[in-house]
Amino acid sequence: MIEAVVNQDIIITVSSEKIGLWNLISGEQYEIYERSYWARIFELVSRPDLLDFSKSEDVGLYEAGLILINEDARNYERNLQSNGNWGWDQISRIFHLGSKHITMDDGVINDTTKREIGYLDYCESIFPNIPEIEIEREGELIELPPYDGQAFRSETLEKTLRARSTSRKFVKDPISLQAVANILYMTFGKIHGDLRKDEMEQRGLVTVGYRRSSPSAGSLQATEAYIIVQNVEGLAAGVYHYRSHQHKLTLLSTDLTIPLDKALCYQDFALDAGLLVILTSRFDKLWWKYPHSRAYRSALMDVGHLSQTFNLVTTAHGLNTWLTGFFIDDLLNQQLRIDSHKEHTIFVLAAGHGAPDPVNPGIELALASLRA
Repeated sequence: MIEAVVNQDIIITVSSEKIGLWNLISGEQYEIYERSYWARIFELVSRPDLLDFSKSEDVGLYEAGLILINEDARNYERNLQSNGNWGWDQISRIFHLGSKHITMDDGVINDTTKREIGYLDYCESIFPNIPEIEIEREGELIELPPYDGQAFRSETLEKTLRARSTSRKFVKDPISLQAVANILYMTFGKIHGDLRKDEMEQRGLVTVGYRRSSPSAGSLQATEAYIIVQNVEGLAAGVYHYRSHQHKLTLLSTDLTIPLDKALCYQDFALDAGLLVILTSRFDKLWWKYPHSRAYRSALMDVGHLSQTFNLVTTAHGLNTWLTGFFIDDLLNQQLRIDSHKEHTIFVLAAGHGAPDPVNPGIELALASLRA
């Protein structure tokens, strides 16, 4: 008798054109065209022991990995027992498994040169479809003051690291435009110029992208910075896009079309900060080089690098910082007027004057009322 179990790492996918099965472990995807397969899936999911290799549907579903048998089934059940049940929702499980890098070729290449030539061939194959790297939103262009490194010269890395803390107690004092320019340039700016690009071309390599102070997947700089100015000297309140490659701001709107307090899930203390930085990821850039699911990991790591750099640079300028992933995505995407399928809000940063106090005034009032 065949021992058979259902592979719980198979996901059913649906689109307007096709229905398919996605094996999260192997990375393989299959399209289903015949209705008889669906009827058989329903039967086998509840009774995998009914697997019958005389049926063409069963053969196809077995080869797709929906049903595991004998030793594979026993190993799968042992892994389930040892790892325990997945404790989170199915979406996080799909992300965890689906974003793994899977090598489909089991062969081993011992020749280092052949390995590198394979990578160069891949890069050459995708080069003709290179996406737009330097993003320029339409709107009034605003020149920022040139970078001035004076604020850093009196600070050490250790001092800045120790001073960095999350603040939820901002005061509505204006931030100088020079400080904002320095922070944007050192965090998101094209600080390395074209020297590295020229060097690579002399060595026979064509590079894409530009270099910031933080590392970026594929040097694609897929993270965009949008600035919501609330209290900055010399800048009107509004929404701006930072042109990293030019060190300029593009004014997108002087009006907030969304309730910002609601968009930030009523973290009202953030409204007192001098500015908010909305970080978005350009997935269309990342998809060009990395498989779609894997690209999401790169996006999150890029945002993490830049967030830390922002915190340190802002702290070195004597300002307080705050950051959050707790917001209403669609509202912020709407405010930035972005195509949320290609570009999406990932993180929010803030800078301003105030006290390095992690407890916001609203919590203090709530605690006081409980004590009364």
